[in-house]
Amino acid sequence: MSLNLDTRQRAMLQEMGHPLWWPESAAPAAAPVAEVAHPPAAPAQVSEKKQLLAPNQSAPVAPESKADQPLAIPSGAEAPFPALAEPAPAPRPARTAAASSVAPAAPIAPAAQAMPEDFPRVRFALRAPVLLDLREAKLQTEPAPASSQPAWLVVAELPEGTPPQGKAGQLVINMLRAMRLTDAPVYWVPLARLAPGQDASQGDEGQEPPSHSIDALVQDTGAAMALVLGLPAARHLLGGEQPFSRLRQQVHQVGAGRLPAVVTYDPSHLLRVPKAKGETWADLCLALAHAGR
Repeated sequence: MSLNLDTRQRAMLQEMGHPLWWPESAAPAAAPVAEVAHPPAAPAQVSEKKQLLAPNQSAPVAPESKADQPLAIPSGAEAPFPALAEPAPAPRPARTAAASSVAPAAPIAPAAQAMPEDFPRVRFALRAPVLLDLREAKLQTEPAPASSQPAWLVVAELPEGTPPQGKAGQLVINMLRAMRLTDAPVYWVPLARLAPGQDASQGDEGQEPPSHSIDALVQDTGAAMALVLGLPAARHLLGGEQPFSRLRQQVHQVGAGRLPAVVTYDPSHLLRVPKAKGETWADLCLALAHAGR
């Protein structure tokens, strides 16, 4: 029989005079192990305990949490997150399928047929000039009286005909009055459209009046300045393919006599776009300045 005594019990027996004659066992060395068995074990001790107990346990050991597992993926192993894998090409087949499904349902419309090269373009002709009476706003049938002011030519295409007919013709009269040309000879030169194949010099089967050249008009009227109203009149007198905005605000020269001419908007456009009247007035002032008025 062995007696297990701690240090304090041994000291008490020594003070009481009781010698320790019985043999000591090795159990007291294990006492500290029993005392420290209650505190929580350190992580290293827990790992050693698992290594010692895992082979002898019949029940399976609880796996470690995912937080304790390493995040590194071994080489050759499959990716644990499908979202991190290469994205599937689902959108591409969807677009291809949509395009293939739409193509048969909505066939491409054929392009607009190009005009033949020999298709006649719209042509114009200058008709006989008509003297305007700006004071009475009417046409003057008598020859122009003698005047110290230079004569003017006003070339334009009016849907209503010759001023002062219609709103566009009345607007032309007002424009010329604002320029104070009531005391100057002002000739209206109608610009007429020609039908395809029609002869500009004689007309259709001789029924249309003959056209006049700008040089012939200057010789007959003695004009010293010309107002060209609208793009059709500018194309007919100046030619070329310049945009209308570049034809404005400059003095051109037309005909063999190099008659000065200023291009501005036609009255039909001014009726549709009243804001263009300010730009038109600037062009009229340029013509007045060049004519010395």
